[in-house]
Amino acid sequence: GKGTGLGLSVCFGIIDKMGGIMEVESKKGSGTTFMITLPAAS
Repeated sequence: GKGTGLGLSVCFGIIDKMGGIMEVESKKGSGTTFMITLPAAS
């Protein structure tokens, strides 16, 4: 389906506030992979 992209923006904001990063890899015909890295809890 099609969305507004708002959910992705919200996710990015949360990950960023937690000090993490989000990487996206998209391949035509194969789909999209999201890699989320968060710092270890102290």
